[in-house]
Amino acid sequence: MECGQVVFHVIDAELANAMSVLGICFIGNGSHANRIKKIISNTGHNFKLIEHDRNLDLDRQPDVMNSDIIFITSPNNTHIDYIKPLTMIYDGYVYCEKPPINKVEDLEIFDLINPSKFFFGFNYRFSEIQKFILQTKEKHDLGELININVHMSYPYSVKEHYKYSWKSDIEKSPSGVIENLGIHYLDLSVTLLGAVKEVFLNSTNINKTGTADDTASVSLLHENGSTSQTFVSYASLARENMYFSFERGDINYDGIEFNAYYPRETFNQEGLSICPPVVFSKRIDSELFHSRSLKNCVDYFISIVLSNDFLDHDLFNNARISTLAMLGMVEINKN
Repeated sequence: MECGQVVFHVIDAELANAMSVLGICFIGNGSHANRIKKIISNTGHNFKLIEHDRNLDLDRQPDVMNSDIIFITSPNNTHIDYIKPLTMIYDGYVYCEKPPINKVEDLEIFDLINPSKFFFGFNYRFSEIQKFILQTKEKHDLGELININVHMSYPYSVKEHYKYSWKSDIEKSPSGVIENLGIHYLDLSVTLLGAVKEVFLNSTNINKTGTADDTASVSLLHENGSTSQTFVSYASLARENMYFSFERGDINYDGIEFNAYYPRETFNQEGLSICPPVVFSKRIDSELFHSRSLKNCVDYFISIVLSNDFLDHDLFNNARISTLAMLGMVEINKN
């Protein structure tokens, strides 16, 4: 699978109905787990749901180990506590929320995971944004994608709830806003632009509501020579902007609408370069974009399980690259 290509799957109702009841276990039962459960309930297949909080001993939970699918939707710092034993004693399918790990010392776990059955929930790579970018690029001959610039923020750290959340605790969320919000956009950049050569990070704690950094700016130099920049903040006002620069045109998204600008060679009467006209627009509500990307992600995973197929190894490799970039940021920041 080439860089930027993700295959979208639609759940086959006949296939789902033809299969026996599948046991699904959720480790962690927060709001995100509930969103995933709702998506699964609409697939048309009968699932037996097993729920556990995040404090359990897998060796002593036969209902967990006998399930067909395990969803890990617990806080980031606990993922490794379940991934590690599952690699040794579980042969079913696993869906783990991003990031897979959030500490450098746990990187070796990637070498133990079976990528054919282990999936990480980087849902933005299944988003309509990616699909729109690739389609518009081909339709209007924009050339190669050379830069992605993201500004994503909302004032989560000013809310009373934030100070009690694990996301504000540097012990539980050492990369702060990067591992909770920014990694989505880092992974989108990796999906569209490929492997990362260099990582540059500036990270700070603006509101100091918690101990974890709530604001960060990240730059990636990709191996193909392209670049990407991501600014994320829990301290700034609500805003979502994404700019995709191609050789011969641009696409931007303001949280409401996509606009594609073309051609590059657009001049006024004096021969000065001016902004090209909008050649294509598409309205995609931000909230709808986020919910659909999660649905597409879960649908892909469930379709693989129902088909008793193998997961795309490229998705696993990109998850590893994105996580390495996130951890590289942490190491650079510490030094």
